[in-house]
Amino acid sequence: QLASLQSHAPPMGAAFVKRRMIAELGPDWRRHFDSFDLHPTAAASLGQVHRATDHDGQHLAVKLQYPDMASAVEADLSQLNLLFSLHRQFDPAVDTREIAKEISERIREELDYRREAKHAALYTEMLADVAMVRVPETIPELSTNRLLSMTWLQGDKLLSFKEHDLETRNRLATAMFKAWWLPFSRFGVIHGDPHLGNYSVFSE
Repeated sequence: QLASLQSHAPPMGAAFVKRRMIAELGPDWRRHFDSFDLHPTAAASLGQVHRATDHDGQHLAVKLQYPDMASAVEADLSQLNLLFSLHRQFDPAVDTREIAKEISERIREELDYRREAKHAALYTEMLADVAMVRVPETIPELSTNRLLSMTWLQGDKLLSFKEHDLETRNRLATAMFKAWWLPFSRFGVIHGDPHLGNYSVFSE
């Protein structure tokens, strides 16, 4: 069930998508795209991704946040704080207030797509010399706090390679290690959400 939240959560319908796009890019939002698929290719816990093309024919991944996610997140955090307060009553040796603070700050950051765009640009810079790893390019003029447009990187799900030969699996492991370890070891940057839904395998 948790794995389904990586890319197979219940999606917004076309009518909702249109309203959300109007809210983010204005009533003439379609003029920014040559094509835009109202049916999402993936839907996760906070938003869903649509395929699109710009007027230069470049394929895009348009990540659109669900409506009222900030309110939903705050409601969930309130419930979490309640659980932590109960825990402190039964086990005061562990002060869960700092845990709750850290979780709340990190989850709120997940809602800020401009912040995510900056992080993507940072990873592009850090991994520029790593041929085995690619990071999608963000499109600032088609992005907002709740909309993130990026170049489309076509690939297959990582778990579909579980039964491949050892050489292939070792190469994938090497690529993932470089994607995670090089930013940490050379730049002091840690990828805080390294679940498998954030990776795909492409071939030239």
